[in-house]
Amino acid sequence: MEYQVIARKWRPQKFEEVVGQEHITRTLRNAIMQDRVAHAYLLVGPRGIGKTTTARIFAKALNCAKPEAGEPCCKCPSCISIANGSNMDVIEIDAASQNSVQNIRELRDEILYTPVSCRYRVYIIDEVHMLSSGAWNAFLKTLEEPPPHAKFIFATTELHKVPSTIVSRCQRFELRPISAKLIGDRLAQIAAEEKVKISPSALMAIARAADGGMRDAQSLLDQMISFFSAGDGAISEEQVLSLFGLSSSAEMECVAHAVLTADRASVISGIHALALRGKNLETFLEEFLSCLRGILLCHLLPDPGAILEDGEEAMASYRRLAELAKPAVVQRLLEQLSSTGYSLRNALNKQIFLETVILKAMRIAHAVQIEEIIARLNEIRRGESLSELKGVSARDASSQYTATPGAALPPPAAPPRPQMPPPAPMPTVPKAAASAPQAPSFVAPEISTLPQKEELPAAKPVPLPEEKKEVAPPPLQRENSAMVRDVVKEAKTFTPSELWHALMEEVGDHHKKPLLKGYMQEGIAESFDNNVLLVSYDGEFEPEHVEALRNNAQLLEICLRKITGNKDASLRMEQREEIDSPEESSRQHHTAEELEKLRRSAEQNEFVQGVMKLFDGHIADVHG
Repeated sequence: MEYQVIARKWRPQKFEEVVGQEHITRTLRNAIMQDRVAHAYLLVGPRGIGKTTTARIFAKALNCAKPEAGEPCCKCPSCISIANGSNMDVIEIDAASQNSVQNIRELRDEILYTPVSCRYRVYIIDEVHMLSSGAWNAFLKTLEEPPPHAKFIFATTELHKVPSTIVSRCQRFELRPISAKLIGDRLAQIAAEEKVKISPSALMAIARAADGGMRDAQSLLDQMISFFSAGDGAISEEQVLSLFGLSSSAEMECVAHAVLTADRASVISGIHALALRGKNLETFLEEFLSCLRGILLCHLLPDPGAILEDGEEAMASYRRLAELAKPAVVQRLLEQLSSTGYSLRNALNKQIFLETVILKAMRIAHAVQIEEIIARLNEIRRGESLSELKGVSARDASSQYTATPGAALPPPAAPPRPQMPPPAPMPTVPKAAASAPQAPSFVAPEISTLPQKEELPAAKPVPLPEEKKEVAPPPLQRENSAMVRDVVKEAKTFTPSELWHALMEEVGDHHKKPLLKGYMQEGIAESFDNNVLLVSYDGEFEPEHVEALRNNAQLLEICLRKITGNKDASLRMEQREEIDSPEESSRQHHTAEELEKLRRSAEQNEFVQGVMKLFDGHIADVHG
């Protein structure tokens, strides 16, 4: 007798033999038993999971002389003739090759004839999505109102290509990919009947390689039997992996360990070793993504085995690897690698491309995140020791991956107002009034991305003594706004730059106009004479920015009068050629001795010291 491949020899002949599609086989059996059979069915699903097989079994059950609980008996002449493909009343059509309007017209004429020997005339149309639009249009009326003896069973792998007018006229069933465990059990049964020695791990490797398709798994088993069954021993997992270019669990764990520990050299060596052994790198990427998913589920679920279909050895490997990295790192790796499969398929050099994308994913996944930096700075603010901070230290940060280049910390939000303001940041300020208590020592503000909502009390002029002393400014500019809101000086004690600086803080923090504040920072306060604050801008200053300042001139003058306590105070802005930048103008107001004092004060500040140690940095420049 001529040899039949396993996929044909072991094709299911009853509904109970169909693996993994119980939700469909039960519905079809009940429809037959209750005599509620529709005129058209549409079976949808990927290749090799039983669409055509289910259609043939259904055709046998419909025409069986003695059905048993909705199952065909497989003994009557009708069942036997349908099984061997000789029945005149069950017609299988390949829509990929017979997709024209003329083919459908011929079918429409044939369908009017009554069955020759069976109860129903059944048309099984495979790959039905390949029919042309004209063929579908010619088929619509017949499909909607067929003769009572006609039944249609359509099968397709691409439902989106089937017109909605056709889908609405059918009962649709979606077949699911078959789990690796069910495929492995079925292969073990077939191997036992065929008297083939093969290890359970080898069967599971074949089941995983089949990717949910029973026909693919049976074809792979047939190939393995032909290649290795001549030997005395059982077919092993290593033989399966070597034949199909798959990676072993040990190789996968080695690469995953290197990725999770940011060992770039081991990653390159591992991928190179896989390429030398002829492993399929596209398949390796798919398996690696499955491995990362298993690691992530070990973090997230108490029992990941309820979802994963891997064996005990693979589950133990996932648990070991899960101890090497936080779930956020694994998630970022999955985000970076899950979309690279198509690009790898079309890459000129798959090894180089795979090495590059994995190294890039490692760099992003292990980078210090901005949220971690903010949390560490807040810990510094609360007075905790730097040595107790979690994560990388300042010394390790230089050798670890860093966040995206050019990323800067967001400006800290204004802290809650203290009971008394800190010292002013200006070069020279008057002492506090004799009745006022001492200002508290500087406390770095909580770094937050949300602005504080606080009402600014009305400012009143306060007489100040003549004695002045120099103080170093605090390192954070946010405290300037607190000083401006709480300590209001007479207009004559303000220098033009101090008054302009206070006005910027008032507009930016209290009136919540950070964009306007940014435009103001480009200006240089020239003088404050006769209650008029003169501010100069460079002639190349953007016209749109000038227009924005002029549109808000009334607000600026209101804030100016509030700060100075002078109802006659006003603001005048001019544009002139070749004026100094705000930084150069600020530097001109300080002598070398004053700048040195500012530097020493900044170096002694606790918050500045913490930031310098965290980022292994130094103070490049200071200015008031």
